[in-house]
Amino acid sequence: MKRFKGNTKEALRLILAAGGLLRLFYVCFSTIYDRQYDIGLIDLDAGHTVTGGHLAYIQYLYENWRMPDFDPTSVYQFHHPPLHHFLCAVWMKFVSFFVRDTAVVEESIQAVPFVCSLLILWVLLRIIRQFALQEKTVCFLMALFAFHPALVLASGSVNNDCMALLFTLLCVYYAIEWGRRPTLVCIGKLALVLGLGMMTKQSVAEMAFPIGAVFLYVLLVHIREEGLRGKKVKKLAASFGVFGLISIPLGMWFYVRNLLRYRVSFLWVYELPEDSWQYTGNVSVINRFLWPVPREMADNLKNFRIGCGYNIWMQILRTSVLGEWDMAGVGKPVKLLAVLLMLLGGILALTAFVCFVWVFGISVKEKRMDPPAWLLCVSGYLVTMIGYFIFAYKYPQQCSMHFRYIEITLLFPALGLGFVLQEHRSRYFCRTIWGVLVCFGVCSVLMTGVWCLGIG
Repeated sequence: MKRFKGNTKEALRLILAAGGLLRLFYVCFSTIYDRQYDIGLIDLDAGHTVTGGHLAYIQYLYENWRMPDFDPTSVYQFHHPPLHHFLCAVWMKFVSFFVRDTAVVEESIQAVPFVCSLLILWVLLRIIRQFALQEKTVCFLMALFAFHPALVLASGSVNNDCMALLFTLLCVYYAIEWGRRPTLVCIGKLALVLGLGMMTKQSVAEMAFPIGAVFLYVLLVHIREEGLRGKKVKKLAASFGVFGLISIPLGMWFYVRNLLRYRVSFLWVYELPEDSWQYTGNVSVINRFLWPVPREMADNLKNFRIGCGYNIWMQILRTSVLGEWDMAGVGKPVKLLAVLLMLLGGILALTAFVCFVWVFGISVKEKRMDPPAWLLCVSGYLVTMIGYFIFAYKYPQQCSMHFRYIEITLLFPALGLGFVLQEHRSRYFCRTIWGVLVCFGVCSVLMTGVWCLGIG
C-alpha cells in the first residue's frame, strides 16, 4: 500500500512538472502576438502614443504610471480594470533595468501569465485536495488540467484572462475553506482575492453569487441552531461586514471612478458592429444555441474543417482546444490532428458533464462532500453558464462564445468525473476514460508543437 501511494505521488510530481515544462515551451516559442485576443500593438520605441488593445494599455501604464485621464471607453480595451496591465508594466520596468533591447522587454510580458498559469495548477491541486478523492483520481484530474490546451494557451496570453482565472479559482478555494471553517482570517482572504479579481477583470464579479450562496447557507444553519441573537450569528454578521469593507472598495473603485468621471455604466461592454464578419444575429436561435445545420457540420468534418462558428456548442468545442487559431493555411495532417483533438476533448467534456449531473444532482444524497462545497460547485457552474449564454445572446458575435469566458467550468464537471472514476466498478469504463485522456494529452502536446514550431 505504501509503495502504491509512493508511486502515485511520484506520478503527480511528474504530471505537474510536465505541465509546467509544456507551458514554458509554449511561452518560449510563442511571441506576444501569437494566438492572442484583443491585444493591439506595443512599441516602446514609438514614444508616448495612445493606441488600442491590451498591449497598448500596458504600454500606457509603463510610460505614464497613472490611470488614463480620458474616457476609457474611447480607446479599445482601456475599459478593463488595471491590475493585470499594471503588474505587466511593473515587470517590464524591472526587466528594463537589466535589458536595453526594447523588443526583449516587450516579449517579457509573457512572464506574468506564465507565472499565473503555474499558480493555477497549484490552486487546482489545492481545490481537489478539499474533496475525498483518491491519489490516483487526483493524478487523473491534474493530468487533465496540466495538458488541457485552453490552460496551455492561457500561459502565454498577454491579456487579463489568465490572471482573472487564477483569482476565480482562489475564490473557489477560499469559499470552500470558509464554508468549513468560517473564521475572520479566511473571510478576509476570500474578500481580498475577490476584490483583486474584480480589479483584474469584470467577469470575476460573477463569483460573488456562489460566494453569497455559501454565506447565506452558513448563516441560516447558525440561525437555526441558536436563533437570530446567537453569538455565532453576530460573529458571522461582523465577518460579513469585514468582507464588504475589503472586497467592495478594492473591487469597485475602478468602476465607480469611471461612472463618476465619464458616466460609464458598471456593465459597459465593447460591442462589435452588425456588419462585422463575426456577427451571428442573422442566424436562427435554434442553430445558434441548439444544433448547427447538420449538412454543414457533416461537410466540415468530412473535409477536416472547423466551421459552424455561429453555433455555441461548436464554438465551445473548438475554442476550448484550439482558441481562435486559423487553420486555413495548414496541411491535411494538422487539420486531422485538430479535429481529433476536438473530438477527444468533446468526449471528455460530455462524460464529465454527465458525471457532474450524477454526482452533484441525482446521487447527491450519498454525501461525498459537505453542503457548502456542494453549493459552491453547483451555483458556480450555473452562474457561469447562465451568464455566458446571456452574454452570447445579447452580443451575437462569434468572439462572444469563446471558451475563455467560462474556463472555470473545467473544474466542476472534472470533479464529478473524478468521483465517478473512483466509484465505478467497471474497469472497462475507467480504462476507456484513462485511454481517452492519454490520447487527448498526446494530441495536446503535438498541437502545441505545431503552434510553436510552425509545423504543417
